[in-house]
Amino acid sequence: MKSILTMVALLAATMAPDATALTRTAGAASEALAEANYSIGNIADWQVKQADHVSGVSSAQQITNPAKVSYASLMDDTKEMKELKRKGIKKNSAQGQVLVSAAKDRVRRAAQAVMNDKGHCSVWKAIRSKTGVKVTDITAAVRLKLNP
Repeated sequence: MKSILTMVALLAATMAPDATALTRTAGAASEALAEANYSIGNIADWQVKQADHVSGVSSAQQITNPAKVSYASLMDDTKEMKELKRKGIKKNSAQGQVLVSAAKDRVRRAAQAVMNDKGHCSVWKAIRSKTGVKVTDITAAVRLKLNP
């Protein structure tokens, strides 16, 4: 960063004959650089846990237009989880693990479809903005795509 400011100052010195103009030019360059760094820092505005990722981009630095879902309620609404409960199958049994895995895939695929339809970059079980930006809840739309 210092090398950029040095280059700007040298360039300004050749263009500005007096010290006042040089100071103004270097100051403006410094402010522009600080503002650019602030803007880059705002990209990572999101607080997420990797375990809460459902679909889309998974890095907080890449999030631009996220959505959230009520994951537990969507899981409960899948035909696989309904079958698991109806038949009394334990989740940790072989058949239970297959059904739970299929239910997770079903929710992920439905969330991904809605994410793409509505122009979101990612879907999360839980996500927060450091600046209070509201996150769109797409649970209802995902629920419609769960069991076609």
